[in-house]
Order: sequence, then C-alpha cells, then structure tokens
Amino acid sequence: MPPLPDALLPVYSSKRVTADEFAALCEEHPDMHAELEVDGRLKIMSPVGGLSGNRENEFNADLTLYARAQGGKAFSASTGFRLPDGSIRSPDAAYLSDAQLSQLSPEQFEKFIPAGPVFIIEVLSVSDGLREAETKMRDTWIANGVRLAWLADVDNQRLWIYRADHSVELVSPLDRTITGEDVLPGFTFDLNLLA
Repeated sequence: MPPLPDALLPVYSSKRVTADEFAALCEEHPDMHAELEVDGRLKIMSPVGGLSGNRENEFNADLTLYARAQGGKAFSASTGFRLPDGSIRSPDAAYLSDAQLSQLSPEQFEKFIPAGPVFIIEVLSVSDGLREAETKMRDTWIANGVRLAWLADVDNQRLWIYRADHSVELVSPLDRTITGEDVLPGFTFDLNLLA
C-alpha cells in the first residue's frame, strides 16, 4: 500500500474496540501513535514533522521546569490519559497536580493514566484540521475536567486559551508571554520561542 498523503491523516478505524483492547494493541505495537475515540474507534496518526516536534518540545521544556520547581508532573505527547468519557487521548503536553498524583497508585501510573490533566497543550501540525482540533479542545479536554488548555496554530500566529468556564480567548500575534493563570500559578511561556 502506498503511503497516505498528509491530507488524509489521521485515519479512523471502522472497528470499535474497548479500552482494554486498545491497551493490549498498544502493548503489542509500542511505536503506533493512536488515540481511542469515545465511540471506540481508533484514531491513527502520523508522527509530526520537525517543526511541530520542536514546538511541542518548547512547551514541554518549560512545563517540565515548572513541575520540578512547583510540584506536579509534566507529560509528553507519548502519554495516554484514560478520560472519564472512556476515550484515551495524548495531548502534546500535559500537567497533573500533586493532588491528582496522590490519587494514583504505582500500578495506575504504569498504564494509561486514569485521570484528566488539569492543563494541556495541543500544537497544530500540517496534518491537523482546525475545526477538529477546536472540537477536541471543547468536547474532549474541557468536557473531561481540564481546567486550562492551549491550542497553538503557530503557522498562522494564533493561540486559543480554553478555560473550564467554557470561555475561549484568542492570542494573536504570538509575540508575548502568557501565563498558567490560577491553574498553574507562576507558570509563564514566551510565545516568541515558537518562531
């Protein structure tokens, strides 16, 4: 089968699987990059290009430094979160608070984390659709308890801030420093790093 053009990715399975079947599939194929939709379909995604990967890393670097200094833990795009709606998602960057971490057993921590992060970041890559990303921010992340979420569309100099109260704020152009507000007190990120 020839490779699929970027415009066709991600690919969704027609077969439905349970969360346990998805976990077993991921153990069998550890290099597969996929998420489990709330309806049981697999969403299979391609790796991101270098530019998107670097942008994700810039966010993750600052989030990791914040967690080291303030507590909690930061997680990369490879981490799966088992959300209350039954889906399993992997944001580009995520943060769990100390209070959330204290509720997890060592066994739970070794698998998909059975909790929604308090903060997540998604970075649009060339294969991502904006409408689908916006829906995911509202209907997946915020609906499953994320208190603060950033959606970065760096190529178009836009970043949306989604909050638990369902407000959305657009930041454009990406020429300033933004904060973690009351969710991550003291966390700042200089959007100029994404250029």
